[in-house]
Amino acid sequence: MFNIIKAPKDLGAFFYKLKQELTMKTNETYTLLEEKMKTYSELAAVDVVPNNEPLVSIGNSEILRARPIDNNMEAYTANAIFVRSSVQKMLGIAAIMASDYSPDLQLEVVYGYRPLTIQKDLFEYYRNKLTDKYSGNELLEAVHRLIAVPEVSGHPTGGAVDVQLCKNGVPIEFGTNIWEFTPDSYTFSPFINRTSWSNRQLLRRIMLNVGFAPFDGEWWHFSYGDKEWASYYNKQYAMYQQTEFTNL
Repeated sequence: MFNIIKAPKDLGAFFYKLKQELTMKTNETYTLLEEKMKTYSELAAVDVVPNNEPLVSIGNSEILRARPIDNNMEAYTANAIFVRSSVQKMLGIAAIMASDYSPDLQLEVVYGYRPLTIQKDLFEYYRNKLTDKYSGNELLEAVHRLIAVPEVSGHPTGGAVDVQLCKNGVPIEFGTNIWEFTPDSYTFSPFINRTSWSNRQLLRRIMLNVGFAPFDGEWWHFSYGDKEWASYYNKQYAMYQQTEFTNL
């Protein structure tokens, strides 16, 4: 017969306090990561000199595929994903780099151009969710970390893309799902496993080597020619202006 050993009465309190301390450390870490991200105020200060480059659809190949995940885009682009022509070429190069790294890797694009109307709706949705916690400029910055403030957002320019790497058609491990808007989706979150960390850094390295700029609040988001890109690379101005799909 086994003797039952009773846990100390204060053990529950000990682990509760430990959990609180770990949560505080986690929150502090994420706050430090957020401080490294481009803010709405920084992007608002970037000028735009439009080059009127056309939008083109992304074609599918063995190493590059377009797979739209937002049903709201069907009314605008059906089952296609549109980006600026230079972005399309850069994605092709990125796909080649991924395949060179490992022949069974493909680059998958799930989002490109987004109309301003959809961007505004998404922004209002998240702003309403955060109005009880923030106000004024703090509210704008907090929402911007989840969904870009419309006037500085990259997707409506056709220069921003959401991408992931797939192995034989199946997304590889990144720690969170694409479009999972939690702090764990910050590119440099230390609270994911080693495989996910390595895969995020591989994707980031490939995209930056081609010339894209990262948004490190979302491991899947990269851009070229928009305000995020101009600010990241200290360019004098952005090249892509926001536009409605019918204007291109």
